[in-house]
Amino acid sequence: MSETTDHDRRHRAPAAATRRLDGLQAAVLAAASLALAAVVVACGSGTTQTAEQSSRPDAGATPATASAGSETGAATTAGPAEAGGGGSSSSAATAQPVAGAPAQTAIKQFPPQDHLEKVVRAYRVANQYPELLTGLPCYCPCELYGHGGVIDCHRSEHSASCNICMDEAIEAAQHYEAQMQVGEASIAAAQAAIKDRYRRALMAQKAQELPMMNTQQGQAFLQVCSDCHQPPSPAMHTSVDWDRSLARMEQYARQSDSIPPDASWQAAVDYVKNVAAQVPPSTVTQVRQSLADTVEHLKHAEGDAAYYPSARDEVLDPAWAERMAAAYAKARELPAELLASTPTACQTCLDAGHGNLLACLNSWHAITCETAIAEVEQLAAGDR
Repeated sequence: MSETTDHDRRHRAPAAATRRLDGLQAAVLAAASLALAAVVVACGSGTTQTAEQSSRPDAGATPATASAGSETGAATTAGPAEAGGGGSSSSAATAQPVAGAPAQTAIKQFPPQDHLEKVVRAYRVANQYPELLTGLPCYCPCELYGHGGVIDCHRSEHSASCNICMDEAIEAAQHYEAQMQVGEASIAAAQAAIKDRYRRALMAQKAQELPMMNTQQGQAFLQVCSDCHQPPSPAMHTSVDWDRSLARMEQYARQSDSIPPDASWQAAVDYVKNVAAQVPPSTVTQVRQSLADTVEHLKHAEGDAAYYPSARDEVLDPAWAERMAAAYAKARELPAELLASTPTACQTCLDAGHGNLLACLNSWHAITCETAIAEVEQLAAGDR
């Protein structure tokens, strides 16, 4: 994003602190800041990538900027919202034209239709194969959400803005269906195949971010922690607090029969505690505050409903995603100037400064906004 948000400013303090720390302390804090910033990008804009994906030539592009150009139409309203700016707090689309300046062109910068169809496929998979996704760890930063697996990402609209959540679900279903075709269907085998691919990508990424990864303890830390979630930054807790947190992790792992060999577990514990012991309490405070800020940012971007889904919550019916994708397809057929001249009642878009329907659709808020989708349907039907 080109503009500076309050969240960006809050994250400059940890980044600046790394200049005053030496060696290991700097590496830990830099890794923590990088991880937290990645969470915002991943979960706030729908562009989460694995390490394997990020090595592609177009890795820096959002789905919108990587698509094949924008649809344009002459209009005298202001220009478009930034592509993929789901977490943006403001938008050029609602700016007032300067007196005497030439009229700006309304531009459609919608999420690519194939991305929207992927949302539909992912929620269909979650409804068709809930058992397959229930035991599959999610490798987006879902621990911030209280998710226990990929299935939880589909109990709310969270998955619609996270490529990792959707890709894991779709790839797991493809692997499972391929097994069924040869009469060898196994949920456990399909889960293991997807888990192995994402673990390897995640471990390669974290090995570049965290210190002492070339040690036996560091390698054990990556192996053990990536078994069920993203490896955490040792700077998240003090050494004493890690004792309590690790005890809870061990208890959970033993209850779920997923505890690693004692030697591996102890080596991972030693890594976390040894690194954490060298991190000043003030640095831990900074990281914890950044983490709290990140969670609040994501709640604002995605809504409280995305958080801490209960096992009692049903997986969302894919009908909402099908309706959303169909509405975007209709919007592509409508003139850009008509969308730009149509006010929206979507409160999320209004709060973000997107005052017209074109700006709302460009900002990606409409993916999970029933109000905006209904407005498109009404406009396409000639009811507005």
